[in-house]
Amino acid sequence: MIYELNHVGGRVRDLEASLAFYGGLGAEVVDRLFMAGPRVHRVHIQLATGLVELLYHEEPDAQASYGLNHIGFMTDDLDGDYARLTALGYAEISSPRVAGSGQGRLAFLSDPNGVRVELLQRSEEFRVTPITAGPVQAFTHVAVAAPDLDAAAEFYGTHLGMERVGDNTFRLGADALELAPPPAASIAHLAFATTAPGPDTQDPDGNSIRFVPA
Repeated sequence: MIYELNHVGGRVRDLEASLAFYGGLGAEVVDRLFMAGPRVHRVHIQLATGLVELLYHEEPDAQASYGLNHIGFMTDDLDGDYARLTALGYAEISSPRVAGSGQGRLAFLSDPNGVRVELLQRSEEFRVTPITAGPVQAFTHVAVAAPDLDAAAEFYGTHLGMERVGDNTFRLGADALELAPPPAASIAHLAFATTAPGPDTQDPDGNSIRFVPA
């Protein structure tokens, strides 16, 4: 069973710049490791309840792209959920395998609009109690591209078991996902509630960051 919207993640061009940007919003590092084989640094940061996975490749290929590129969900039955979703026609990206970190197992598939969805089964828990010492008081949602809103709603609501809490907003666990109509990047934006909302901005890799009043 899929039971939690766990994180949003992607590749970063400059790890220290990304950590400085999110740190300025009050984020804290809650997990950090180095995968020696692919020479990749994986860092999880948390703002309020939201987890963001930053992946920094020491030796990126020339065609590498940067920015948030997937959303991750926790499951207690990776093989069963992956088989169920692919049998429904959702496109396979990578079948269940041991994670490169050695922490549990994972698989990737596409939602009906091409957003990369990671399924994770592991015993490690990176999320800590809400981090609100900085300006960010809540992780409002991650928005994903949904040109076909009905198909996306069926995928996230019916097949992933998320609760519909608004017209285009779904929740599973502590955090929420919003379906964004076109035009929108695959991961359209992250939204945070802050004590003193400023203008919307972008992180160092061009990901859209929005602020709303806490």
